[in-house]
Amino acid sequence: MNISIVEKDITEIDIIRSLWEKLNVMHKDKTQYFKRRFENFTFDQRFVSINAQGNYKFDVILDNDNNKYVGYCLSSIDGASGEVQSIYIEKEYRKYGLGGKLMGRALSWFEENEIANIAIGVIYGNEEALPFYARYGFMPLSYNLKRQK
Repeated sequence: MNISIVEKDITEIDIIRSLWEKLNVMHKDKTQYFKRRFENFTFDQRFVSINAQGNYKFDVILDNDNNKYVGYCLSSIDGASGEVQSIYIEKEYRKYGLGGKLMGRALSWFEENEIANIAIGVIYGNEEALPFYARYGFMPLSYNLKRQK
């Protein structure tokens, strides 16, 4: 397997459209209460606030053998706070340590920018992701409840 992790400019966000859509379907399948939200949620809606002037780090995983993107991590800094906005790796590429490499790159970027207050949102129902994030020091702080419509 010939894999590269490449930093891209945020203006190239569309290259991960199909990966983000798979992540959205995964969230829809895992959520207990908000299936309709994810069914109606589009890539364009999600990334409408992304623009070239923001402070973003956008890393993608490229399978060089097949010339296709198989994962990504999008992180942002707003003032003194950082957030891992979205991270996804195709199922068949998981368990090779690629998620850890993406997290390491994001955390290094935060550290270089002297950001200590870092958050990650995890969809209720995707608790299996929590041990992965715990390896990097992320623990649940609170529940953010939304009114179901």
